[in-house]
Amino acid sequence: MDPTKQPMSARRQIRLAVMRTLRGIADVTTVASPGDWPTPPEKLPALLVNAPTESKRSLNKGMAAFTTAVSIVIQGQVQSKTAEGAQDAIEDLVFWVENAILTSYWLTRIIEQFSSVQTEVECKADGSAHLAGFRMTIVAETFESFDATAVPPDESAWPPADPTIAPLTSVGIHLDMADPFDATGTYASPAFPDAVLPAPRTSGPDGRDEGALDIQLPQ
Repeated sequence: MDPTKQPMSARRQIRLAVMRTLRGIADVTTVASPGDWPTPPEKLPALLVNAPTESKRSLNKGMAAFTTAVSIVIQGQVQSKTAEGAQDAIEDLVFWVENAILTSYWLTRIIEQFSSVQTEVECKADGSAHLAGFRMTIVAETFESFDATAVPPDESAWPPADPTIAPLTSVGIHLDMADPFDATGTYASPAFPDAVLPAPRTSGPDGRDEGALDIQLPQ
């Protein structure tokens, strides 16, 4: 499913930013979301991501505007030949995940704050293999509003609604073509970050703003 054709809720936007951040951690074999996919030994170390809950706190009594708190759950799994190796490996993975998330450009640009981070670590033996995992719950807060004028009125209602339409003052057009594309390049601040696949990629768009037009309309 094409993510650019879906409504972009705060929860989805934050989850995608977390995924993009975690894919930048070295030596992680699997980064998957939703986080219920099987992870056989050949796919470890693995990070599984989900966004199971969110809560909204109202900011005013007019337009629906909220501080939205999104809970992101990250589960990490590693395997080692010794119990000590499993313990060291999972603690190392927790360190890199926590540092990547809390310093992520993709996250800090869209949220107001990280309100809490809670981590649980567990180690166990499975035959001759030693497994270790962690479950990290990060709560990120961001502003989210819902504009009634952005939703088309119900034409079956009578009398029909008469929404107030804001005047059009400017138009910005950006072009990032799906083909041709750069298979290995990484470009800073792409116009549509959620549509860009991480490098190396087998299809576009690649994050280059190949053409832009900024139109300011007279008032």
